[in-house]
Amino acid sequence: MSKLIEALIEFHKSVGPIRELSQAQYGAYADLQTVLAAVTPALYDQGLIIAQTFKDEHLLVTTLAHISGETMESVTPLVIGEHRKGNVLHAWGGAVTYQRRYAILALLNLAAGMQQDDDADHGDRRIPTATPISDDDFF
Repeated sequence: MSKLIEALIEFHKSVGPIRELSQAQYGAYADLQTVLAAVTPALYDQGLIIAQTFKDEHLLVTTLAHISGETMESVTPLVIGEHRKGNVLHAWGGAVTYQRRYAILALLNLAAGMQQDDDADHGDRRIPTATPISDDDFF
């Protein structure tokens, strides 16, 4: 799997930010189209491609494939909210779109809305310090 890993490292060096351009009840987010538009060119440049298929009745299979034939796969259960009223296919389609987006981001180890370093040398790579939370943050 070394060729895939090498290509994935080069992908991470070149992929741009994934902008949160869509709005929902809980705030801004990057929709599936935005995620794919952001990652696909950088993937292709490294000989990589993402494919998503279904397995059994309720599994989403996301595959990262390299031109060498090496692959990496993630299998995610499709969670379809039974509480939704209306067209069952709309509920299924919404769940698939939502989970496709998150499966791609997870497999590529990316997060929408992350700030990217604009200079070519990728500058300071220090990991930001986490802010501790208290019990008051949950109540």
